[in-house]
Amino acid sequence: MEKNVALGQYSPGEGVLRRLDPRTKLYSLLAYVVLVLLSGHPVALGLATAVFIVAWGTSGCSLLKIVRSARGVLFMLIVAELFSLIWVPVETVLITFWKVLLISLMSVTFTKTTEPQDVLDGLRAGFPVGESGAMSIAIAFDFLPQLGREMERMKVAAASRGAVYEEGNPFRRAANLIPLLIPLFRSTLRHAGRLADAMDLRGYNAGTKRTRMEPLEYHRIDRIAGILMLTFAVAVVLVMIFL
Repeated sequence: MEKNVALGQYSPGEGVLRRLDPRTKLYSLLAYVVLVLLSGHPVALGLATAVFIVAWGTSGCSLLKIVRSARGVLFMLIVAELFSLIWVPVETVLITFWKVLLISLMSVTFTKTTEPQDVLDGLRAGFPVGESGAMSIAIAFDFLPQLGREMERMKVAAASRGAVYEEGNPFRRAANLIPLLIPLFRSTLRHAGRLADAMDLRGYNAGTKRTRMEPLEYHRIDRIAGILMLTFAVAVVLVMIFL
């Protein structure tokens, strides 16, 4: 039941990418997204694809799991791009699809190789984000897989009462899920309330300065990753200027 719930979920494993400082991964992801959005030439997107292949190859995650984690976004993307073919040239649609696909897959790779606590620490140390904002983002990473599991449980409960979700075209199956949104919303509020109570009982205070048992520290591997991302950025800029 829960084996398909993977969006936003950290996946334990081994890999070079997992050993990077979370600040390095956050900076690299942000730079990657900006460069991909600015890229409009196939050569630049080819370089972006090569960077993703390197990231995936050093992540320790299977490509199938990464694609399955992004399947919801990819489905909506494919539908949107098919409708866009009515007004937009095919070349533009393919370029847009390529961009969003790379950003989605790289983002999933980041979430699957970075623990939520590391994301929180990286946001605190590497960005001008307040404690409450950083905590909200980290909680969102935890809530995504939890909401997915809750949705799966509701589907199984409804299916045991005779509801059908796996028949018909994709639009029909999506419409069949609408009655589950209200109980899912109630469940979300219930989980949020429990989390707030638990944090209050433990004396959480957003204004308190946080400490780490193992402070974040850049290593040689982070410098290598930074050089690679800088090389990628320079290559994309050169392609945009000369091609």
